[in-house]
Amino acid sequence: MKLRSVKQARAIWLVNYFDLNPYGTSLFPTIPKIAQKYMFQAVPTKPDELELGKGVNFRGGTFKNDNRAIAVDLTIYGDGLVADTRSSTDDSDVFLNEFLAWMSMEFGLASYQEFLKSKLYLSELWVQTDKVLNSLNPKLDDFAKRLTASIVGRGHQHLEFETSGISFWTDPTIMVNPPGPFRFEREENAPFGEHRYYSAAPLQTDVHLELLTELESILSN
Repeated sequence: MKLRSVKQARAIWLVNYFDLNPYGTSLFPTIPKIAQKYMFQAVPTKPDELELGKGVNFRGGTFKNDNRAIAVDLTIYGDGLVADTRSSTDDSDVFLNEFLAWMSMEFGLASYQEFLKSKLYLSELWVQTDKVLNSLNPKLDDFAKRLTASIVGRGHQHLEFETSGISFWTDPTIMVNPPGPFRFEREENAPFGEHRYYSAAPLQTDVHLELLTELESILSN
């Protein structure tokens, strides 16, 4: 499985903002320093953009990790923070750790380690493989041919169907805020001959890639 690019690498840290800010430090005066430190191109400028329930958005920022300049977006909610990069969830984690440590020193917020409840992830990747999902079961190939035969002659040009996506879900009724699905499907608007796929998973980027490699192995057998 060859990685073509990272669409999104999101880290979600669930931590109560009011625990981090027990003395009610105003967020508004911190915005210029946050914007300056991380070079955010879009920041809140009005009081109604500081509603934690809707999310306080900082867009088009940059930070460094291992001497690499990494683009980052940040959203602050009342119950957590979300960092988005296009490199890896590890980088998103590094940013949140650096950001919260800096906020603690610069503005007297509490240390997040005491209050961090959990970390969640979303990894979205574009990958390439010459394996096809029909190989999961020969009956899928037979069904695709049957579907193709049913369409031909009904005013359509000749088409050939194939299995183009699979997904794995948890039961959404057994927990609050269940993780998102694992998805693997043909990339939209990409010719089949380019062998390009989109995949999303509620996982760290490196674990996501490991599972895609395992899936490719399954498709090879």
